[in-house]
Amino acid sequence: MKKVGYFFACFLPLIITIAVQFLAIAFMSGIYFLYSLFSGKAGSGDLLTTYYDLLTNTEFNACIMIIYALTCAIVFGLWYYSRCGGNFLPNPSRTFSVSQIAGVVLLIPGLQFFSGFLTQITAAIVPKWMEQYENLMEQSGLDSEVGILMLIYGVIIGPICEELAFRGVTLRFAQQALPFWLANLFQAVLFGIFHMNWIQGIYAFSLGIVLGLICHYGQSIYYSILLHILFNFWGLVLGEILFGNMEETVLSSLILLGLMLVSLAAGTTLFVLGTRNKAKRSHASTFSAEGE
Repeated sequence: MKKVGYFFACFLPLIITIAVQFLAIAFMSGIYFLYSLFSGKAGSGDLLTTYYDLLTNTEFNACIMIIYALTCAIVFGLWYYSRCGGNFLPNPSRTFSVSQIAGVVLLIPGLQFFSGFLTQITAAIVPKWMEQYENLMEQSGLDSEVGILMLIYGVIIGPICEELAFRGVTLRFAQQALPFWLANLFQAVLFGIFHMNWIQGIYAFSLGIVLGLICHYGQSIYYSILLHILFNFWGLVLGEILFGNMEETVLSSLILLGLMLVSLAAGTTLFVLGTRNKAKRSHASTFSAEGE
């Protein structure tokens, strides 16, 4: 029965994150209507029209997302620490490895190129999904001209919030009910559903699998947070700077495919080597302590 309870508990972070988003919208909307009331604009006939325009305003949406992400980061941070064995102050020498960190960094280009190819294939199959995705990105302020508030959310607060919710709480609960490989797939599915559109959902599912593996085998949520932050930074800032002017040709696609394979192979190799070396150090330390 406990396993059944843990399985259904896996849905709670998804439900809470979506609910908090709606509460953040209600909070910001309430502020707007109160401001309109006290400024004398509440009686104007175009109040609802102005409010609709506000809902498509990137700065207004950025404030909503920052409020949501900060709230969820606190909620799931406390949850992860108190109920899921989270350790916010790990021993650096035992937890972190230069090879693992380097592996995470090297994985970023490969994961971004893979997500790009996956998005292109999905868009070619169902063009309507891509149109909906582009409209959503434009309204959210996550298009080519990213504002500072949305950049703070997309690169820092959002990744921390999502990692605590899905790799911190959801994955830990799922592992209590399922073997790791199945638990990892399950939390990745929920992570994809969380994005609430097909294009993001498909590549978020793929990214979620990798984030789960990195968190599990790195034995620290800080690794998945690092990967998530760097992935979003590349997508919002660095990728546009490095490859924004590249023409879409067969040759450029082959170049990106080659870079993707090299990046994924090198990053995976370094991370695995770092994981093995850290395990050896941990075993040697335990053996030495027992010998004393």
